[in-house]
Amino acid sequence: MQIVIYNLFLIFLCFLFLISCAEKQENKNQQSEIVLLSKQISKEPKNIKLILDRVNYNLSKNNYESAIYDLKQCVLLDSLNADIRYKIGDAYFNLSKKSQKIEHINSSILHLEKAVKIDKKNYLSLSLLGEIFLAFRGVDEKKFIQSLSYFKRSLEINYNQEKTHLLIGYVYKYLQNIDMAIKFFSNAININPKFKEAYIEIAHTYHLQKDTLAISYYNNALLLDSFDVQLLYNKAIFYQEIMDWNNALSSYSELHKVDPFHADGHYNLGFIHMELKLFDIATNNFSDAIYSNPNYYQAYYSRGICFETLGNIAQAESDYNRAIEINPSYDFAIKALKNIKKNNEYTRTN
Repeated sequence: MQIVIYNLFLIFLCFLFLISCAEKQENKNQQSEIVLLSKQISKEPKNIKLILDRVNYNLSKNNYESAIYDLKQCVLLDSLNADIRYKIGDAYFNLSKKSQKIEHINSSILHLEKAVKIDKKNYLSLSLLGEIFLAFRGVDEKKFIQSLSYFKRSLEINYNQEKTHLLIGYVYKYLQNIDMAIKFFSNAININPKFKEAYIEIAHTYHLQKDTLAISYYNNALLLDSFDVQLLYNKAIFYQEIMDWNNALSSYSELHKVDPFHADGHYNLGFIHMELKLFDIATNNFSDAIYSNPNYYQAYYSRGICFETLGNIAQAESDYNRAIEINPSYDFAIKALKNIKKNNEYTRTN
């Protein structure tokens, strides 16, 4: 037996060694690629094609600072190239997502606006300008209208941009114009029938309206990605919100096939079984939620309610105490514990 274990240990060590060698070789190849590019650029410092090759390499690695450094050089070499202006604007935009610095946003807008001045048909720059005003200028209706203007100008040049249609849908959704939002989300799907995000947005929009059409779009999105945990959860939540208990139970079952330890899913099953007065089953659901997330104080409290209803006062008190230990300010558990001590002879004598 010891020999077998030793051999398995050796195999495991060899496996780790092979992975390490593969990772080192990959890093070496990547270093060789960037070193080779840099050597070529040092010999031809005004060769924009070579510089852009290094830009694309750095962008593929999300090295936005390095890409911007090279793109600035490209701008110096060809300041009237709209594509380069778009590329540096896009790089600044992506960098801003990490840095959250306003100067990166401003730099992005500067280069994108110059790209449009150079080439009035640069629809990519127009669309990205719209996205920036949508994403980084706060919940301000005027900014939404400004972003909408950029998006529409972009579509006038090239209609077949599913992402731009999606973003226009976002604008109308924020402006509470649901019909227009759904129209543009649908446009995105018409352009690209495999655009999962557009199906999700329509589903979510109908979901907020408590419209059962939401299910159709959740199902369409799940046809594209049946393992999307958030989608499965949202679909189950919708059924729960409209009190379609059978479909909700079935949907949570599908969720747990993909993610057996989805704590909120288990908790919601407990809630449904409480609504159905099946408190013994609900205790098991809340136990599963606690097993999936040991700090789920709401599950301890809810399980305590079930135990109290079933007459198991000792276990109910224990669960209320545990909920309070995790969250000392959780009023529901605090009140439940006071009531159980006041109303039950067991707790008065122990």
